[in-house]
Amino acid sequence: MFETQNVNAGDLQRTNIQLDFGDGTAVSYANFSPIEDGIRHIYKSTGIFQVTAYAENNLGSDLAALFLHVVCPVERVDLRIPFVAIRNKEVNLTAVVWPNQSGTLTYFWWFGNNTKPFITLDSSISYTFTTEGMNTITVQVSAGNVLIQDTKDIAVHEYFQSQLLSFSPNLDFHNPDIPEWREDIGKVIKRALVQVTGIPEEQVLVALFPGLPTSAELFILPHQNMSERRKGSESDLEQAVEILFNALNQNLVQFELKPGVEVIVYVTQLTLAPLVDSSAGHSSSAMLMLLSVVFVGLAVFLIYKFKSTEVTLLLNSYMAMHSIDGAPLVFREVGNFDIEANRNIQEEYEYIKIGKRK
Repeated sequence: MFETQNVNAGDLQRTNIQLDFGDGTAVSYANFSPIEDGIRHIYKSTGIFQVTAYAENNLGSDLAALFLHVVCPVERVDLRIPFVAIRNKEVNLTAVVWPNQSGTLTYFWWFGNNTKPFITLDSSISYTFTTEGMNTITVQVSAGNVLIQDTKDIAVHEYFQSQLLSFSPNLDFHNPDIPEWREDIGKVIKRALVQVTGIPEEQVLVALFPGLPTSAELFILPHQNMSERRKGSESDLEQAVEILFNALNQNLVQFELKPGVEVIVYVTQLTLAPLVDSSAGHSSSAMLMLLSVVFVGLAVFLIYKFKSTEVTLLLNSYMAMHSIDGAPLVFREVGNFDIEANRNIQEEYEYIKIGKRK
C-alpha cells in the first residue's frame, strides 16, 4: 500500500501531478484537488520500487523520488532435511517459506547447542554432522520485523539400512496431509514395529512422506556408540533387518487408527536397501561395473571390425596373387560380400584359367 500526503502548498485547483509507482503503473491528475486519504496504490509483488512524483502549476514545477521496499508478511516456514544422515558426510538443508514471494529474507541456522547461528540470505545450506545420535536443527526466518522458525531432528549414524513401506488403502481416506499427522502416525507405526519384533526402540525410525497414496520409509539404525565395533554391529543390524522383514511380509505389523479402522503395514519393495556408508565403496563398485560393461562392448566392436578387416585383407591378397592378365579380381562389397555372386566369379575365373592353358 502506497500513500502520498496531501499537497498543502500552491494553487491546488491548477496543479497537475504525475505519479509513477515503479511497477509499470503511472497515473496523472489534472486540476488536482485535496484528497482526504491521499493517493493509494497496491503492489502485487515484492521488491524495491522507485516512486516518482512530478507536480506542475503556474508557480513552477517540482520532482520528488523515493525508493520503496515492498515485502510480504511471512506466514510459515518448513525446514526440509533428510531423516537420517551419515556422520562426516555433507547434507543439504532447505527452508521453504510461504508465501514464496516474500522479498528479501534473512535465515538464521542453529545446529545443536551452538551459541552462534549461521546467517545466510539463501534458503539452503550445506552442513556436516560430526556427532552420532539425534541432532536438532532450527531455522529462523526474518522478514522486516517478523521472525518465524521451524525445528527438526535428524538422526546421524555411521551407517544404516532403509526400507520403503506402504499401507492398506483405508489409511488414505484419513490422511489430512499435514506434518503433525505424519509425525504422529510415524510414532504409532514405530511402536507397532517394536512391539511385534522386540527390536530396541532406538534402532527404529519411521518417517512418512507428504502426499497420497500414503507411504513411508523405515530406517534401521545401529546401536548407539557402536563405531568401534562396526563389523559386529553390522551383523546385528542385518539380524534386525531380517526380523523386521519377516514380520512385515507376514502382515504382522498393524495398528488401529481409530475404532473400527485397522491399518496393515506392507513392504513396498522386496529388496532392502543396502548399507549406507560414508565410504566410497559402493560408488567404486558401480564405477567398476560400468567400466566393465564399456570394455566388453568395446571388445565386441573391435572383434567385429577386426574380422571385417581380416576378410578384406584376405580378399585383397587373394586377388593380387590370382590376377587375370594383370587385372586383379574385384568383389562387389568388401567385408560383406554375396556368397552366390562370388561363386559365379570363381567359376568364371576357373573358366578363364583353363582357356589360357589351351
